[in-house]
Amino acid sequence: MLQAGRVFGRALAVAAGSAWVIALASAASTPAAAAGQKTIAIIVPTLKITVLQVESQAAVKKAEALGYKTTVLTHDFNTANELKDADALITEKVAGVAWNVADPAASAVAVKKVRDAGIPVVNMDRVLVKHEIANNSFQSDNFQCGALAAQALVDMVGGKGDYAELPGPSSDQMGRTRSAGYHSVLDKTALKMVAQQPAPYDQTKGFQLAGSILQAHPEIVAFATGNDSIGLGAAAAIKAQGKTGIVVVGIDGGADAVAAIKSGTSAFRATAAQPVAAQGEKSVEALDKIIKGEKGPSGGNTLLPCTLIGKK
Repeated sequence: MLQAGRVFGRALAVAAGSAWVIALASAASTPAAAAGQKTIAIIVPTLKITVLQVESQAAVKKAEALGYKTTVLTHDFNTANELKDADALITEKVAGVAWNVADPAASAVAVKKVRDAGIPVVNMDRVLVKHEIANNSFQSDNFQCGALAAQALVDMVGGKGDYAELPGPSSDQMGRTRSAGYHSVLDKTALKMVAQQPAPYDQTKGFQLAGSILQAHPEIVAFATGNDSIGLGAAAAIKAQGKTGIVVVGIDGGADAVAAIKSGTSAFRATAAQPVAAQGEKSVEALDKIIKGEKGPSGGNTLLPCTLIGKK
């Protein structure tokens, strides 16, 4: 059974014994829930990543502005958790789900289960490979994100020298797409990739892997990374080893990455910022139309462009 809670800023009520994070708006910001008020569930991988906090908060705010109650769940990139969530969503008869899936292929089982129960689902951010399983999808143009970050890297290092890539996990479609975007630009330059190591989207792992690469290839001029967390870890490794003149670029546009760029003292120099707030808002708007019968299932997938953030 879904449990109700409140969110005040970043304060979260966590359901005991589960991976669910429950989020409802402050009573001061919305009227008291009316009897029979419908609920929209918002599912994201984790709230430990700032861009996912922004995405979920934007979805919650839009849903409440449209008159819905909201429940936010996290699955920790675990499809077994998603299946448990699917059963709970069906039992509670939520009106719709805005869903950032754990796995673009394997999550189809949980999403289809919810759809088969008559509950509309709109994917956001990390979406299903088979888009038609969900009613609709809104995601960042991850290929364009990679190309944008790559061009920034090229401009900063002058288009030549050795570099290393720390893409996301090799099993992750989003990470592979971002990497392809990087290479669409970097492979056309005089830059040479001397190391490539897939990494979890984790700062500590980025630090460890980048540290090893720096030891093996002290001559590198840049790191291209699969997300900001990996990139910030790489920047920390560069600092720890006393290296200078090495550039790190990432993808996401999270607050920590932006702060590092603005500081002017970090090797982390640019990020392709995802339109995460827009993804959350547009997903809920699409759900609202489906719930109200204004728009039927389409299975479409809308790509939203990233924007570059870099210190000028």
